[in-house]
Amino acid sequence: MGIKQNTEPRAEDYDDLAARTIPDFELFYATVTDAIPENSTRVLELGCGTGILTARIRNAFPAATVTCIDSSSAMLGVARRKPELEGVSFIESDFRDPWPAGPYDAVASTFCLFALEPDDLQATISRAHRVLRPGGIFVTGCVFRPETREEETRCLARWEAFMRDTGLDAAEIRRELTAWDGARTRIPTRDLFGTMLKTAGFSMARWPYSEGLYGVVIAVR
Repeated sequence: MGIKQNTEPRAEDYDDLAARTIPDFELFYATVTDAIPENSTRVLELGCGTGILTARIRNAFPAATVTCIDSSSAMLGVARRKPELEGVSFIESDFRDPWPAGPYDAVASTFCLFALEPDDLQATISRAHRVLRPGGIFVTGCVFRPETREEETRCLARWEAFMRDTGLDAAEIRRELTAWDGARTRIPTRDLFGTMLKTAGFSMARWPYSEGLYGVVIAVR
């Protein structure tokens, strides 16, 4: 997950697919959720998909106003049917389009930003900085390209073995690996993403989770 693919036909099975493709699934999403400041009252999620992260945010911050943006009607359809997401505001839109006005305590995203070309990615990070309150958090969980081809090859081999161990069928594994190959030059390294955060004006960034291709980065406005 996290690599640009056509998710519309796969929306109904997306939650199961995510659990079979994301190592440390629970820890990964818990790390993103735990980054959101205590007593947050307004949270914006970009690319919410079927609401995997949204449900965790809603559980941790039941009194907060949670607004989610996603361009996929099929994915949002799944999210809207989840009873635990009652009261969440879902907006069907490309998150390069205008967002509901801030300020927000947190802007969160998982597996969506790197569908963007580099200029659009930088613009989105900069916009996240602008809509946050001072001290607000921008947290991103996604895949990141290793710094060297050798490291990338090792990480891909471990990822493929993980997917095979979860029982994912061979065709789906090939689809995931092919999607990585098609997107790899667009996916930033951790160092490059850190530079993009600094360019946007974030004062501090840290990586509470970094394993193989996957990472979670927290930036403070």
